[in-house]
Parts: sequence; structure tokens; C-alpha cells
Amino acid sequence: MKTHYLLKNLLVLFIASLLISFSPSDSKHLKKEPNTPVFSAKGLHYEKLLLNIFRGDFVNIPFDRDETTFVLLLNGYIDAYAMHCATSLPANKVELMRAECVRERVTKNGYGMEISRTCIEWVDVGRGLYATPEMRNAQRVIERLQTGDVFRNMYKMMNQKNPIGQALSLVEKSNAIKTDMASLLKINGCKSKGLMRFQENLRLFALNKQPIRLDGTTTNKAIAAKSQNLKKLAENLVYAHSQKWVMNKYQRGSISNVIVTSKDSQNRPTEMSAKYIFQGFSGRSTGSVRITFNDGLPECLYFYDFPNTCRTADRRIVAEFANGGYQN
Repeated sequence: MKTHYLLKNLLVLFIASLLISFSPSDSKHLKKEPNTPVFSAKGLHYEKLLLNIFRGDFVNIPFDRDETTFVLLLNGYIDAYAMHCATSLPANKVELMRAECVRERVTKNGYGMEISRTCIEWVDVGRGLYATPEMRNAQRVIERLQTGDVFRNMYKMMNQKNPIGQALSLVEKSNAIKTDMASLLKINGCKSKGLMRFQENLRLFALNKQPIRLDGTTTNKAIAAKSQNLKKLAENLVYAHSQKWVMNKYQRGSISNVIVTSKDSQNRPTEMSAKYIFQGFSGRSTGSVRITFNDGLPECLYFYDFPNTCRTADRRIVAEFANGGYQN
């Protein structure tokens, strides 16, 4: 079964808990710095958000890459570019696909009346729309993250006070994002330097990498290679993610047995493990987490109960670590 396609179709049902409200920003202009690409999102619904992505101000983006608002934003941009900027795509463009059901399982009651219908076989069908390989790869990463969290998100949705109202609100948000993406391309042009900077930062956010800032620089990863307090890092990363837990409650300050299990050629950790304590249905219990690094920076948390599901490392903590905030 094409789980990523099912996830897209189930967005309206399970992502109410991931909704984050935005307000249109006051129409501020970017202060032009030397060599800064020109970019405008003036008058759009999500003007402030789009400017933050362009600036590389990831810390002030009010959602994570695995949350539905970003899924809508990324997919909305990719689709809009495919529809309005097709002639600007490179020769190695890749076709966007959709899953189509080719076989269903129909369940009937004792009277022969159909009571349910479930697709049991899917095939990928081309949409006639194309994207750059880089943007499509970023989209695949987010699809995998969302697929890994589908059941947790559905559980959250079912526990909302007004899940139907939240789902309808999401539809409105989706339409606003689609409108914004089309307008963004019209305002800036398909190949403008400003739009290309926005696109690249959108991709970097999807991959949980550090952004390109207004001056064209990225975080100095050499700082992260120095000796830093990894126990404190693990504590803060687990605690930050525990704020999203549905049933368990993390015991603050319980991180122990922090072990770096592998390093790269620059002696930076590529993976480490740790144990922690939490309160759950069975009372006080011990859990474990595996933390992976990319270019010397924390990337994913893999908890013992979902060992193959990447939980994105909090970007504010990652930024602080990258700037030497955890040095011993």
C-alpha cells in the first residue's frame, strides 16, 4: 500500500493537532544588504513566514519540518513551480507521481450490503507535473517522516475537542498556501535569485540542515566539532521532543549512560545513545534514544518504541550547539 499517498489523503482527518495559527504580517520590507538577492512576499497570507524562510531565520519558523503546515507549504511550492514555471525546470527534471488504487477489498454484511471498501493494491501514476531532483528528494524525506507518524497524529486528532472544525480550518490553510505560492512566483519570477534562495532554504529546512542567511553564509560547523557537553545536549533534545508526547511524561534531568557510538573523520559524533526515565501507563519506566548527527550537528532522535522513525532534533537547540553553546 502506498502509505505516503494515504497520508496525503488523510491529512484532513489526522493533522488537526498539528495546526499552528499564523497572522498576516504587517507589510515590512526587507532591508537590502550588499549582495542580498531581492525577494518579496508583500501582501501574502504568510508574508512573515515566507520572509523568514528566505532570510534563513529558521529559529523563528513556528513549526517543525515533520508538521503538517510544512508539508502543505513544501508541496504547495513544488506544485506551483511545476504548473507555472515548467519551462524553467532543468533537463533532468523528474515527474511527480500520485498513487492510484487498482484493486479494492469490499466487505459485506450477512444481507449482502456493502459496509466497507479498502484499497489493497496501488500503482504510481504520473501527474504530468515535474520538479527538480533536489526538491523531489526533499519531498520524499518529508513523506517518510509523515508516514512514520501517521498513527500518532491520528490519535492526537481523535483527542481534539473539535477535530472536524480543525480539519476544516486546515482546508482553508491549504487553500491560502496554494494561493500564496502562485503569487510568490508571479511577484519574484521563476528564476530570480531571490526565489532560488527561498527555494534552497525551503529544501534545507526539509532536510533539517542549517540555512543560508541573508549574507550568504551558513553556520560555522567547525565550532560544533569542538568538545561539547553531549549529556546536556541529549537532555535538552529529549526534553524538547517530550513536549509532543501523547501519553508518556519525561522525567526532567534523567538522561544517563550517554555513549558516542561512532564518529566522523573530523572526530565529531555521528551517532550516540542515552537512557532516560519517563512516567507511563506502567508507572516509572526506562527508555532509550539513539541520536544521529549530520555534518557534526544533531539531526534525528530514534526512540526505543519507534526505533526506525526519525524525530527531528529541535532546530533551536541545533543552532545553539552549532554556535558552540554546549562547549565544556
